[in-house]
Amino acid sequence: MSDPDSEQQLKRIEMDGPAIEALIRSAALQDLRSDSTELERSRSLSRAATALDALCGLSDREGTGAVWDVLCELERAQQLGFMTFAISEMAEHTDYHWATRPED
Repeated sequence: MSDPDSEQQLKRIEMDGPAIEALIRSAALQDLRSDSTELERSRSLSRAATALDALCGLSDREGTGAVWDVLCELERAQQLGFMTFAISEMAEHTDYHWATRPED
């Protein structure tokens, strides 16, 4: 028997690749600066979070190839900004941590 709460957690935003690409572009993470207003920052990060969730949903539905198809359409600065955001989110919301090197 499945747990309704865990099923709710697995639901992802459903968007197609071009819509996700447009959302990442509109987030404009690469344009955020230290003097960006809190409203600009909030809107940008919210759009990026929505795009990340939709990208995960796309991966679940169509595989990693579909994700790469979206990311390849972005400019390099957009890719770097979005990937930096995605890594930050992963580190904050999972048990992700840097591996330590064993002593030689």
